[in-house]
Amino acid sequence: MRSCHKNSAEHSIIRVMGKNSSRKQRMKMAKARKKTVKSDLDSMSISELLTHAQEQIDSYKFEKAQRYCQEALKRDPDNVVALETSASLCLEVGNFDGAKHCLGRAITLQPEEGYSKYLSMAQLLQGKESLQCYLKGIELMQLKLSNLQPTTANENTVNSVGKLDEQGETEMETVTTRKEEESTEETEEEQENEPPSSSSSQDENQSMKSALVHQMSSAYCSVAELFMTDLCDEEDAENQCHTNISKAIDVDPGNPEAYQSMASFLLVKQETEQAKENILKSLELWLPKYKAVDEGVAAAGSFDPVEVCPLSYPTRLNTAKILIEVEDHDHAVDVLEGLAEEDDSVVDTWYLMGWSAYLRGEEHRDNARYLLHRAMEVHKANPSDDVQLVEHLEELLAELGPLPEDQTLDEGDTDGELEESEDDEPEDMDTN
Repeated sequence: MRSCHKNSAEHSIIRVMGKNSSRKQRMKMAKARKKTVKSDLDSMSISELLTHAQEQIDSYKFEKAQRYCQEALKRDPDNVVALETSASLCLEVGNFDGAKHCLGRAITLQPEEGYSKYLSMAQLLQGKESLQCYLKGIELMQLKLSNLQPTTANENTVNSVGKLDEQGETEMETVTTRKEEESTEETEEEQENEPPSSSSSQDENQSMKSALVHQMSSAYCSVAELFMTDLCDEEDAENQCHTNISKAIDVDPGNPEAYQSMASFLLVKQETEQAKENILKSLELWLPKYKAVDEGVAAAGSFDPVEVCPLSYPTRLNTAKILIEVEDHDHAVDVLEGLAEEDDSVVDTWYLMGWSAYLRGEEHRDNARYLLHRAMEVHKANPSDDVQLVEHLEELLAELGPLPEDQTLDEGDTDGELEESEDDEPEDMDTN
């Protein structure tokens, strides 16, 4: 018995020693990993740290991104790029106070450079503070646009760009550049050292210009939105709305957001027919491409997948709301079908489907009942914080009643749920 007890005790001691040894080994490995990470960070320049941080942000690896940002700011607390990258990280994780702090410091350090920090800050502020940031961002975009080199190799190139005057208005000026004659005394060595005027350089320049005018157009839309919301009580609010939306369209006639903003503005003024014209102009810029790609009928390489639909999910939800308000239910269905395929866990999408069907009359009530019950099921799984939407949904379901016993909700199956009646053929859109 003593021998057994002794052996048992020895085994217990061995197990404890084994656990301690294993724990110590894990601690050593963890310390080694930290040393390796620290060594890797120490070996990087600030530029490399920020490049890695942005890569991690783009990959949604926010903890790793934070390490790189912290190291960069530790070395140089006033590095503007590091501050902006940190602000981007803060926005991704919902730390809005942190984002404001980083952007505010970046603005203080470089008030006349970098428009993006002003646009980001504008979205975190309200009222006149937000307006001032948008206007400053637009001013810096205008300046950058005017400083870009001509995009063509023609001898005489004319390019119109906007320039903000002291009142914040847009004044169009014509910038004419002429290609200088080559000097006959230029040596071959000088020619070799001369920057090449290649088509790739021109394409890159044009791409930069396109991105700038698109962002500028969207910024004007945001200014107009401010005057429809936070600044709606300002004396000149209505005129400011119209003026800024017009600027958005003038700057980038290919921006569907600009026409959608005009449609929203016209609906507020109860000018329904004009609102309908503008929302259809907006749709023409993206919906035909989107449907062609979605249905697999688009020629390979004919569209850049990123540019097929330049509008975000929430913006397209607003598109559907406007279409329903102007009683264009066919196109509203087109938009909502695409949204449901992208993400079928959004209550608003199913609610708008059901509401559209409800508004189309008695012959669509069965479809409306099904879709609104589906909306309620989605709400139960992913509760909406839109109290008015949920209340209206409950009212509609109380009126329409329960689903028939032979009809069930099939999750994930949207096929056939939005079928039009045979009498209501969708209106073809002019894609030209």
